[in-house]
Amino acid sequence: MATTISSPSSASPTANFANNAFANDGTNTNLFTTSSSDTTYSSFSSLSIPAGATINGIEVIIDATSNSSALETLVYNGTSWSSNKAVNSLPGKSFATIDPAWGSSSDLWGLSWNATTAAAIQLKFDWSTLTSGKRIGFDHIQIRVTFTAAASATVHSVNTVAEAN
Repeated sequence: MATTISSPSSASPTANFANNAFANDGTNTNLFTTSSSDTTYSSFSSLSIPAGATINGIEVIIDATSNSSALETLVYNGTSWSSNKAVNSLPGKSFATIDPAWGSSSDLWGLSWNATTAAAIQLKFDWSTLTSGKRIGFDHIQIRVTFTAAASATVHSVNTVAEAN
């Protein structure tokens, strides 16, 4: 199996400086709380998945700080949003990388995927799932897709030798 990983380059809405989560550079988002509007990250343009590949799993990696133990997320395959996914783990009050925070190398989030839909994935954070007084801020968000490349056709050539009479 192979993997490909990418950071988003688009966030909607951009409240709380959501676009500061595009790079692991110490420029952080503001803290999101239960009163924040859900945030969707997209344009994970560095995902490189060959045509015909079988998607095995999708993971969300974060570099973040949080005083919460729960935050649910959803992913979009171009047709449907997944159900909310409970977090594997969140960081504490200091910034830390959680790899993966959601999903696994064999978790398809209950959706069907192909190379095209996986490369166009969207990620949504449902801030309403934070309990009162809890918050989270990001330095960096990434998506990792695990896939199996399609088998390539094997071509056999036969050399012939003409015999002289």
